[in-house]
Amino acid sequence: MVEMKSRNDKILRWALGLSLGANLLVVGLVAGTAYRFSGPHMAGGGHKMHEYGTPYLMAMPSERRREIFRSVRVSNADKFVTKAARRGLYDQALATLRSDPFDMDAMKQVLEEQRTTTLDVQQVVQDAWLGEIAQMDEASRNAYADRLQAMLEHVPMHGDGRMMREN
Repeated sequence: MVEMKSRNDKILRWALGLSLGANLLVVGLVAGTAYRFSGPHMAGGGHKMHEYGTPYLMAMPSERRREIFRSVRVSNADKFVTKAARRGLYDQALATLRSDPFDMDAMKQVLEEQRTTTLDVQQVVQDAWLGEIAQMDEASRNAYADRLQAMLEHVPMHGDGRMMREN
């Protein structure tokens, strides 16, 4: 009798463990799906990258996009802050956040340096992008506009750049 009860306890523990594992798997899948389709990076949540300049570059054909970045690196290297310098600005921000008393003016200065750096890079890339657009003929600009619109609307594209769904 005792042996039977012990065996049933083991089976019950295994069943509960498997049930818990299956439940956690389902919860993970649901949470992952919810995040994937409605997280802050997608429609419906917070500020999204597509509200800024990223789609303009991503809609470019890959060879043109590479050319934009190459020309930016070559002709404007002096305007870019190194990775170490950017990290230094974040380190300054962290030190300022932890200071007691908090120095709001110092924090504003760090944020202003970060903003200026970001705007400098954005301006350089924007100028290079505009140069590419200016070189396109009407058909190329229209095809580019279609790709950009599809990206903004999350419309799947064929490999040759045509939209899979017609508007």
